[in-house]
Amino acid sequence: MPSGILPSFGLAAANDAAIDIRRQSLQSDIDIAEADKNHIDRDAKLKETCQGFEAIFINTLLQEMRKTVPDDGLLPTSNATRTWQQLFDNQLAETLASRQEMGVAKMLYQQLQGGVGEKK
Repeated sequence: MPSGILPSFGLAAANDAAIDIRRQSLQSDIDIAEADKNHIDRDAKLKETCQGFEAIFINTLLQEMRKTVPDDGLLPTSNATRTWQQLFDNQLAETLASRQEMGVAKMLYQQLQGGVGEKK
């Protein structure tokens, strides 16, 4: 067997091994990036869901508060007025929830953040 074949074969094998190590390293980096992306996506969805819950909570509060205000009788309350008030309350609830001033979404997020992905 010629001596020139063995060194080149050994060099090719070492080259292939180095390429395999690089591939494994890149695949590991990709897997870590995907896990981080999934965590970020899950985190963003949880924040959005908590904010949506706060909006529903605020909307319920507004509706219940409106029930306590008596009709004064000066202007009759029509279906159009009730619909407008409901739309106004919905928008007000969304706006207040997006500002995160009440803190319901923040507390709910903190409570649920540790439990995401865990089975109890």
